[in-house]
Amino acid sequence: MNVEEEMGVSTSRERLRRVQKRIVDLLFEIDTITLQVNPQIEADYATRIGCFENELLRCQLDARRAKRRLALAQARANAGAPFGADEFEARLDEEFEEWERKFQANMAAYLHAVEFRASHVAMSAFDARELARVHREFVKRLHPDTHPGQDERAKKLFLAAQSAYRAGDLALLRSLIVATEDLVDEGDEALSEDELALALEIGLAHQKVLEERLAELKRSMPYRLKAKLEDRVWVEKRTSELRRQIEEQKRVAAAYHARFHSLLEEVSHR
Repeated sequence: MNVEEEMGVSTSRERLRRVQKRIVDLLFEIDTITLQVNPQIEADYATRIGCFENELLRCQLDARRAKRRLALAQARANAGAPFGADEFEARLDEEFEEWERKFQANMAAYLHAVEFRASHVAMSAFDARELARVHREFVKRLHPDTHPGQDERAKKLFLAAQSAYRAGDLALLRSLIVATEDLVDEGDEALSEDELALALEIGLAHQKVLEERLAELKRSMPYRLKAKLEDRVWVEKRTSELRRQIEEQKRVAAAYHARFHSLLEEVSHR
């Protein structure tokens, strides 16, 4: 190989390494949003706003059930038939089954988010940087996007690293780094110029896919809530509105409950 060819190979190899570094950066950022940022956003939203949204849904369900129960009772009274205080509960359970399922699903999501918050230990700035550094090394070393055809051991180790990163378990990540020293990539030194060109073409295509995936992730929920949760004015306005709606629904439900019991008393004295 003459000097010119050697320079061409060197340039191709350098371009490939820049693309590979960019791919690792993208994969790491995707992991960080997926495993760290989004769960934290969900936990913050659940504890600051979601709790009020769930309470509003519960109050709306109570108000709607109370209104429907009064309508059923009024129809029975108009027909001159007696009814008891619990006369319509089974029917109401059936009619509002979908509402109840929605409420239970919201509560399950809320509990999942707050469990993350409760189990996620606060870290020092140094440890947070170290956690990110070690996980980025794992992405470079074991991510299946850049290491296809991994054996079962490598797959399990990478999944363990993902779980450790999500949990903020720096000690486990450090242990896994030691356990995977034998899996360090040997690099591209043995590739020919044609092989380097093909690897570069594939790498650029992969980079584009990852850039699109990252952009979509940032456009999607819950990441879109990040800026809003950082806006104290928006949070206060949203929670104040939810509190107002909750109190309104409680008043509506109380009014229907009172009318039902008045009708029940009236019918029982006929």
